[in-house]
Amino acid sequence: MTTAPVVPAPAGEPRADTSPVLELTTLTRHFAASKGTVRAVDGVTLTVGRGEVVGLVGESGSGKSTVGRCAVRLDEPTSGTVRINGTDITHLSRRALRPLRKDFHLVFQDPSSSLDPRMTVGQIIAEPLRLHGIARGRAARERVAALLRQVGLRPEYIDRNPHELSGGQRQRVSLARALSVDPDLLIADEPTSALDVSVQASVLNLLADLQRDRGFGCLFITHDLAAVEFLADRIAVMYLGQIVEVAPTAELFAAPKHPYTQALLSAAPVPDPVEQRSRRRIVLSGELPSPLAPPPGCRFHTRCPVAVDRCRTEVPGLRALPATAKARQVSCHLVTADGAAPNAAAPNAAA
Repeated sequence: MTTAPVVPAPAGEPRADTSPVLELTTLTRHFAASKGTVRAVDGVTLTVGRGEVVGLVGESGSGKSTVGRCAVRLDEPTSGTVRINGTDITHLSRRALRPLRKDFHLVFQDPSSSLDPRMTVGQIIAEPLRLHGIARGRAARERVAALLRQVGLRPEYIDRNPHELSGGQRQRVSLARALSVDPDLLIADEPTSALDVSVQASVLNLLADLQRDRGFGCLFITHDLAAVEFLADRIAVMYLGQIVEVAPTAELFAAPKHPYTQALLSAAPVPDPVEQRSRRRIVLSGELPSPLAPPPGCRFHTRCPVAVDRCRTEVPGLRALPATAKARQVSCHLVTADGAAPNAAAPNAAA
């Protein structure tokens, strides 16, 4: 299915259209390994609306980055569908996909490895403009200079090489390259984790400003709960290849439903030292199971402090909670239809 092309809104004018710019439906990505099949992503369904920021969080090894790579077809999905602006790109050939790539871009975790050291900053940012036939020569150089100013870099950086820049400056160049063709979707895969703490906030502020001004949809992949609370409109929580909870950001932080989400939030520090000392942290037992052999039933049951017999045998589906706010979903047998959730910090009161 295809839709009419979307005309990008000028900077500073958010798009009125709120239809999904990204739709993942039962997305699966398995990898063959010597000891079996790695089930990195196992049935993920998620949408990102136009102008919306959706955070994707979870432990290392939960499959977050693989979801992002499948969404832009850097990894080939094993099954399921990926739609960008309503167009199914899951099985498009490289040739058929090429003209659509201007609509979506991925910002990688490490700018040092994602920028060609043999190219200047100007050449790096202008490359998408050249490949998509948007601008060349002097017109491209003027557009690159304007993009550098938008990401907080002086136009004279245009003739420098990546090794002459700091980590934060390189990530700004990566953002300028990704936004050069005004995409509808930006996938940011841990964009600040390779940076010094002192520059992480400035890059997050820049990303927030650019998203507000340009109105693109963003899938923000991170393990930093403070960053996702600052940037995201909604949050999806992943565990061992599956999404276990989706909720508006404020609601998720105020009242997490899934025991795994409760444990994640309890581990995140808060700025008030008095509150931090009085908080009860939920300490999970054991290690993250191997995606080579995920547990039966609920995949979290081996570490869940409130698991019951049903959790060990029956797979919980990701279901909407009709009695709660819009877009609230959870995958837990112990969360009732009216949204009442177990308290993982008090296991004896759970089941």
